[in-house]
Amino acid sequence: MELFDPYLEEFHLGGEFYRLFEHIPKIMFFAKDRKRRLFMGNQRFLEHCGFTSVEELVGKSDIEMFPKYMDDKFARDDKTILRSGKPLLNLVELFPSRDRLPEWYITNKYPIFNKAGSVAAICGLIQPYQLSFDDPDDPISKVVDLIKGSFDQTINIPELSQHAGLSQRQLERLFKKRFSISPREYILRLRVLIAADKLKYTNKIITEIALECGFYDHSYFTRQFKRHMGTLPLKFRKSEGR
Repeated sequence: MELFDPYLEEFHLGGEFYRLFEHIPKIMFFAKDRKRRLFMGNQRFLEHCGFTSVEELVGKSDIEMFPKYMDDKFARDDKTILRSGKPLLNLVELFPSRDRLPEWYITNKYPIFNKAGSVAAICGLIQPYQLSFDDPDDPISKVVDLIKGSFDQTINIPELSQHAGLSQRQLERLFKKRFSISPREYILRLRVLIAADKLKYTNKIITEIALECGFYDHSYFTRQFKRHMGTLPLKFRKSEGR
């Protein structure tokens, strides 16, 4: 892979400081160049993204690994850092994960400067959201746990509000403040990510997967899947080799 900056090339070839993060439990580390191509990551990040070595990771972009709406969000954040030269801290983001429900993570992104003082790359640390929030009685955490446990069932916002001990208006406001999306949008994203996992790793028919993920209308499932993943369910399955 050709890196755009000679200094970054040296950094890539000679620096292995990312190994420090192998010894911090549940922390993922990554680094990518100005063109948003990854060139470094610790073992936990590699495994999370489906790679076995750094060599497999080098040159990959977010759009090759994550849904379109995630890539759009990551791109906005990256451009902000490249433009401002300042870090973005405590970003709450939803990541897809194999063999378990998608989870919320906290991401901290930092600029890497070259000798001329320009931003040459971006690096980041990702940790599970639960590690940064210790209060088991937090009403929003209760809502998230309830959604995760019943994503395949009919979920209505008034019931979520009652479960949290909040008014519907309070729930909407607090949820959006923490996650930057509404509870309803979170439910949709969670269902789509789980459906994508089933499309990739099972041979179940698409209609069955849609029902298992809480979508009771096939056309609605197809529209939501394309909106979030950037492609149709069948095309997604074929692209994943199923």
